[in-house]
Amino acid sequence: MSSARYALCLGALLLSAGASAEPLLERAVARGVLNVCSGDEFPPFKFIGADNRPAGLIPDLIGDLHQQLSATLGQGLKLQLVQVNPVNRILFLQQGRCDLLVTSMLDTPARRRQVDFASPGFYSSAATVFAPKATPLADWQALRGKTLCAPATSVWVRPLEARYGVHFIAFNGSAEVRKAVADQRCLGALGDDVLYQALAASPGWQDYEVKLPGQDPAPWGIAVRQGQPALLKAVSAIVEGWHAEGLIVSLEQRYGLAPNPWVAAQHQRARQQVAAHD
Repeated sequence: MSSARYALCLGALLLSAGASAEPLLERAVARGVLNVCSGDEFPPFKFIGADNRPAGLIPDLIGDLHQQLSATLGQGLKLQLVQVNPVNRILFLQQGRCDLLVTSMLDTPARRRQVDFASPGFYSSAATVFAPKATPLADWQALRGKTLCAPATSVWVRPLEARYGVHFIAFNGSAEVRKAVADQRCLGALGDDVLYQALAASPGWQDYEVKLPGQDPAPWGIAVRQGQPALLKAVSAIVEGWHAEGLIVSLEQRYGLAPNPWVAAQHQRARQQVAAHD
């Protein structure tokens, strides 16, 4: 499907929302504001730019999503970012404080019982351990009996507790996890491999590294409150367009990120679908 066809599809989906009376979309149009929940991420996925505004791969995708929805609705919606953390982000979405949730949150079966996710996802990561380079850690089995820091909402905590006998100290957000690691309150941090690979290349973290190969990979999904089928389909069409047009691949190159194999596979799949329909 070409970019023009994606736009036509998106327009049809959003126009149908008037008939289905979806409250979030109606409210966004009525107030002229699209509220998007966004959290703290590691650079270059998100950081504060020279103009003191959010920049990076995720803010760029939020900006494109906002522009496409505004253009299709024929109304210049103002973009309002709502700051969230891993503990309150799903609650904020369920309460209607934001219309969309765009973070590095993993799309998992358990979370799909709470919110809907646009399909496909837009990025992917796996569980790894981030620790000082001087910390010996040969493999995952070497974690048995050790203590790691992790976000309280991490979907990887319970599986790794059961699989390797790891102990965990839980924190509300990634900033608290990073501080605890720097303060040596734990052996290292459990988290997303792509995020910690980026952090390892950041100033101040040159003595740390990703220690282990990723496990239990999952996509990052844009979340929508349940009961909003037209909005969900519209966002899914936009994400599919990102993959088909190679937008995320281009953003990886812009920000110096290593190519994500899952993103590359999604790009190839979407391109093949475009070719099949043209």
